[in-house]
Amino acid sequence: MKKEISQFLNLVSRPSRYINNELNSHPADMEANFSICLCFPDVYEVGASNLGVEILYHLINEKKLARCERCFAPDTDMEEILRERNLDLFSLESNSGLKTFDIVGFSIQCELTATNIVNMLDLSKITCFAKVRKEKEPLIIGGGPALTNPEPFCDFFDLFVLGDGEEAIEDIINLCKEFKGKISRKELLRKLSDIEGVYVPSLYDVLYNDDNTIKSVRPIDESVKSVINKRVLDLSKSYFPSKKIVPFAETVHNRLNIEVARGCPGLCRFCQASKYYRPWRQRPIETLLQLVKSGIEATGYEEIAFSSLSCSDYQNLDKLLIETNKLYGDSKLNISLPSLRCNERSIHIAQYINRSKRPTLTFAPEAGTDRLRNVIGKYISEKQIVNTLLSANKMGWETVKLYFMISLPTETQEDIEAIDKLLRLVKENAKSLNFTITVSPFVPKSQTAFQWHSMLDSEKIKEKIDWLKSNVNADIKAHNHAASVFEAFIAKGDRRISATIYKAWQKGAKFDQWADKFNADIWNEALKESGIDLNFYVYRERKADEIFAWDHLNFGASKKDLYEQFIKGINEKADADTSAFSQKESALPSLPQDYTEPKLEYIEPQMRIRMRFSKKGSARFISHLEHIEVLRRAVRRAGLPLAFSGGFSPQVKASYTQPVSTGQESLSEYMELFLLKKVEINTIRETVSKALPNGYELLAVKRVPLLFPSLDSLISAMEFRILNTGLTKVELRTFLAQDKIIYLKEKKGQIKEIDLKAFIKSMRFETNALILLLKFDRGVFVKPEMVLGAIFKNSKWRDLIIERSNIYIETTDGALHTP
Repeated sequence: MKKEISQFLNLVSRPSRYINNELNSHPADMEANFSICLCFPDVYEVGASNLGVEILYHLINEKKLARCERCFAPDTDMEEILRERNLDLFSLESNSGLKTFDIVGFSIQCELTATNIVNMLDLSKITCFAKVRKEKEPLIIGGGPALTNPEPFCDFFDLFVLGDGEEAIEDIINLCKEFKGKISRKELLRKLSDIEGVYVPSLYDVLYNDDNTIKSVRPIDESVKSVINKRVLDLSKSYFPSKKIVPFAETVHNRLNIEVARGCPGLCRFCQASKYYRPWRQRPIETLLQLVKSGIEATGYEEIAFSSLSCSDYQNLDKLLIETNKLYGDSKLNISLPSLRCNERSIHIAQYINRSKRPTLTFAPEAGTDRLRNVIGKYISEKQIVNTLLSANKMGWETVKLYFMISLPTETQEDIEAIDKLLRLVKENAKSLNFTITVSPFVPKSQTAFQWHSMLDSEKIKEKIDWLKSNVNADIKAHNHAASVFEAFIAKGDRRISATIYKAWQKGAKFDQWADKFNADIWNEALKESGIDLNFYVYRERKADEIFAWDHLNFGASKKDLYEQFIKGINEKADADTSAFSQKESALPSLPQDYTEPKLEYIEPQMRIRMRFSKKGSARFISHLEHIEVLRRAVRRAGLPLAFSGGFSPQVKASYTQPVSTGQESLSEYMELFLLKKVEINTIRETVSKALPNGYELLAVKRVPLLFPSLDSLISAMEFRILNTGLTKVELRTFLAQDKIIYLKEKKGQIKEIDLKAFIKSMRFETNALILLLKFDRGVFVKPEMVLGAIFKNSKWRDLIIERSNIYIETTDGALHTP
């Protein structure tokens, strides 16, 4: 990590977002002759969970196509520091400025990340508008499911990849490497446009009618293809990383994520993602089982997710779950299936993932009545939903998450009230079942059957949300209705709205996808100043023959077929034929006779060990809770026979010493670990050492009696080493000569007065370091920075390097001993 960056990481919240060296990440190959930075326009803990970015990152590095690094949107505190110090936004691996890369690629999962993309370009000092970007600046590439309509983003990007990116990115890099420094940027874009799935917007002119609708989108000349087909991958033969990156920071999906299939066999007329990822493709079961084995061994995760848009439709899911349980059931591995259909097959599948603590099941009925579910193509009946939820409750589930959409085409108040009636019907027969409801406003998206439909007025959406919150007996969470309006604005916009996006960013719009960050006033001002009419894009019904801004982009469904689905959908009745969907459901298989549920009973440990670790370098920016996860996953990867706690949520049976403050190094991080059988100390030392990430080192291992008091209860003093304080011996003596050294500590709005002198056992100089020995009291935890703050009376101590060198147990004779 570059020194200029490490110097200010203590000033930001969650500094682990910005450090490198995560386990299974790739060191930056600074000798490579080509470079690409993959960017995610949201904070690290969101972006690090994105599977698409991780697949491309490993693929490019493992094939040595280029030096591939990552970058995530900095939070507001980091942005302020970068701007104050005139520093460029930097990559994670080498801390290189983004403008130094050959390609900067963005994953666009949501329309509302638009202002974050502009912000990241500006922080990188890369020209925001593609048409005036200089020859030597990086190529800016976009990909991801929000690009079923990339037109609102066109002003900021040189090119887009439509569809699957694994093969396309390899083609792009190879062509760029071949012509690097040999042809102009304009000529390179021409050549790139010939790659299947690549869309170069500067090669297309858009003409408008007098009523502001699109007149035509046409190539600038005959050598440019008139229609861009999305890229489709053969998933059965495609690359998937065997070793997932293990972040230091806790991410939104803190688990091993394995994609079992891509696309969706469903018929939902509103779904943008299914149109982007179609057709339905499945990975071979043999490949998945190998990925499970290699993934768990390489990460030490306690949870695995088998993901796709429709996980329960994977044909070999039963076998996959059975084999995974056979391999890892004894290690208390949790299995997550994040996208189940609300039907009996899902309940059948759920039998394989039963645990003493039932994981929450999640279903998406989407609408309250059969009629409205038929309108949107979600062909499941009220009977199916009720039976599924009652069965789940009988099997032990007490909490179920349900997703509903409101303001759907043809929706009436009866459909809204039916949500309440549906839940009451279930509750009458399953009194212990609790619901967590997420309500999302319907947003019409491009390339779907409902792209002709308008969106409901924002205030009317709010009225529906308010009715549900007032009348439904459940925990209801609702998406920001005002933000959803602007999501629709971008989703169905054209190139002209780039001006509004840029204006909104200039006025401070960022992280618009977060409810607490979105500011509708900013966007309304941006609309006014850019001369764009929101109603034209959001609240206007589109004519059947209207040309759309995205008509020249082919995602596999013809406009004619989509319109037929639109007309069919808005005319659906409650008794509509559901055979089109039913035939895609596989028969309900029975459980194999030899299948047994993994046993979860508590087993007494047979061995207890105490390990001492050091935590140095960039690892010092890992918080205490993150540090605990690092060690827990390390001992899992080491393959030790771990003992687990009892109860409803078994955890690795271990204890840890008191934390050092984030940003401080340590030579005395202890973990006491219980094992189910005896293991040679040398074996433990060897296997755990190999499993540790960079920045950690195992310093010592010893056996401890099983019934010995916990280490935490024995600690009585901690020793810290502070480098280059600039303090003189006279100043130190004067400081210690005070009768009292008062520190004012604020906690929960209360000011508490602490006399630090009572906790200072000694302070002395040793070479160029100040050695501080503090009494450890479990009632009052005095930190070295409190003492340094009292010495310097300013913030100078923040720049000092602090290391915990030892912790001690004090015996009755006053002697200090290391554990």
